[in-house]
Amino acid sequence: MNRRFVAVALLAVAPLMIAAADPQGDAVRCTGVTGGGQPPDLVRAIGWLGESDSSAVWRLSFARPLAVPDPKEPAFRIDILVRDPTIPALSFDDYRHVNRIVRFDATAKDAPLALLFLPEGGSAPFNPPIVDGRTLTIQVPGRLLLGEDRFGEVDLTRLRWSVVVRDGGHCDLLGDGVPRLRMATAPPPASSPTGSGVPSATPARSGSRFAVVAVAVIAVAALALLSLMAIRRRR
Repeated sequence: MNRRFVAVALLAVAPLMIAAADPQGDAVRCTGVTGGGQPPDLVRAIGWLGESDSSAVWRLSFARPLAVPDPKEPAFRIDILVRDPTIPALSFDDYRHVNRIVRFDATAKDAPLALLFLPEGGSAPFNPPIVDGRTLTIQVPGRLLLGEDRFGEVDLTRLRWSVVVRDGGHCDLLGDGVPRLRMATAPPPASSPTGSGVPSATPARSGSRFAVVAVAVIAVAALALLSLMAIRRRR
């Protein structure tokens, strides 16, 4: 199985993915930035819909417990990159096809999040994340992140996301950093390595669980199909 096939397979299933693992020790030099730095090593990330699908929740897992506040200056930064297909997107440095950033600067445990609205040029503060050992959990209201439609509703299922963890001149990108991951319709099981759900998140509905299983089945089928095509081409 060559690298080209692996890349095609990942691109094929990327729109179906709701969680992602990240290799350990894969930090690289940030584009356009010089200097040292050692960002926390991101190993897993998952996003889901909370509070009756009205808020976006992300849980990031790291190789080691997070030191917050960061004893070194400048503090490390965690950016959740969001793309809403209904809004123009921007690309710069390591940030591509992005129109919203949910940002945490590790200056203190109670440091508020900053929501950056890139095309509009504005920003808004929100509640601090929850730092618990190796995990960091962020929750943002959908109405603040994407805005409401004319009926007062917000559809968080349309957004795609990724993560960049940066410290000084080094960055740890989730995948290639392009927002492609979907939001799960239910929080992860309490027994999973990512931990229990946020206290304010609603319990999973049976229909939501079925949707998650269906997405997993489709992803496996897509990989199987691409594998078969690769074998036939070799013949």
